[in-house]
Amino acid sequence: MYICKNCGDKQFTFTIKCRTCAGFLTLEKIIPEPQFLTLEELDITEIKKFKTPIDANLGEGLTLGSMTVLAGAPGAGKSTLTLEIINQILNHEQIPVLYISSEEPPEMIKIRALKYTPELIHNENFKLLCETIIERIRDAIKSFLQLNSESPIIILDSINAVQAGKSKSAPGSPSNIIKALNMLHNFRKTPESKPTFLIISHANKQRSIAGPLTLQHMVDIVLFLDIEKDNSRTLTTIKNRFGPAGIKTTLHTLTSPKPSS
Repeated sequence: MYICKNCGDKQFTFTIKCRTCAGFLTLEKIIPEPQFLTLEELDITEIKKFKTPIDANLGEGLTLGSMTVLAGAPGAGKSTLTLEIINQILNHEQIPVLYISSEEPPEMIKIRALKYTPELIHNENFKLLCETIIERIRDAIKSFLQLNSESPIIILDSINAVQAGKSKSAPGSPSNIIKALNMLHNFRKTPESKPTFLIISHANKQRSIAGPLTLQHMVDIVLFLDIEKDNSRTLTTIKNRFGPAGIKTTLHTLTSPKPSS
């Protein structure tokens, strides 16, 4: 927002001349005053948590409005575990879910769902979008939030495979990861809805989370899924703002798909 020093009129965009009085270079940007709060003013309500198969790692459930990173080795089962998490939540909650896949076509996701979470196939609350361009993902999330104001869950699978439209860097570069992360964070600032984000991330050869440390600093929970020597899967909580970190659990469902009906 800009204001004219001559006539005091306000306009949303900067122009060389004021559109009201035609004053030359009279527009100044309005810098909003910071809104300082006291703790006494804040109205704290009970934080809602969604029950999941990995509650031990999350701290009694997936917190409404939180942002979680699920990283892991290739083939560990990150996408499968995500479907299992969403499937259990939708078995108990009527909540819209948007699954954004930037790596796999929709047919592959359906094949995985048929194998591990067949209930999702018929759940109308589960929506799927295949997209890799950050700006298109942003617009899709905007549309989804407009249609679903009741605080949906949004999954990005994975943040390493998306790219800004005008970026010359490859997907997975620090700049593209930070752009994608900032894009998601901007949706947390809107008071109209409280989307819950689950972000899938790759691991590097050193078996640590790929990408800049910003990815871990800017989120609430960081989980790492690994493959042990006996082919079992373990899930470790690296960071948790809602519970203890350092929790390591063994997952059995990822190696035991549901029998087809």
